Amino acid sequence: MLNLELIGRRLGQYGVVWLTAFLGVLIAGLIAAYGFQVAFVKAADVLLTLAFPLLGFILAGFLILTLMARESWLTKTLLVVLTLMLALPLLWSPVLGVVGGAWATQVSIEYSEVYAGFRILVGRLLYAVTDQVFGSPLVDAAWSFMQGFAGLVGFVSAVAQTVHAIRRLSNEPNPAASQSS
Repeated sequence: MLNLELIGRRLGQYGVVWLTAFLGVLIAGLIAAYGFQVAFVKAADVLLTLAFPLLGFILAGFLILTLMARESWLTKTLLVVLTLMLALPLLWSPVLGVVGGAWATQVSIEYSEVYAGFRILVGRLLYAVTDQVFGSPLVDAAWSFMQGFAGLVGFVSAVAQTVHAIRRLSNEPNPAASQSS
């Protein structure tokens, strides 16, 4: 039997992690650039170097929790597939944060070694996949699709999590209102 409640909870947790990684890197980069006069590209290198392993540990933790859970094999399989399918969009979230920060500070993020390394690594992965699936490499199209998909997944998951939090807050009884009656 499929545990839709657990799947929904894990997708909500994914949305929180995606949004936190994006905003955390964006805000930390802007604070470093404007508050401490650090070159944004250097701050981006440090932030991405910290964000990628941290997100990797989080993904590994979700996989371990999933595999150890007392759930049906169908629920576990779906959660593992979702985790693997959403891994690249999750890793894209801090990259999107530094891209936004580079835009705000009006610098070129292409000078970031970690950003360039990420693009090269993902480009190689996309090349291998598109070459195997389509017979001819469509790396530019695959890269554009990955960027769009990752941004859309992150945006939708963040909005869904925000709407869920607002609904939860609006449905909670107000203790001050009940005391005044």
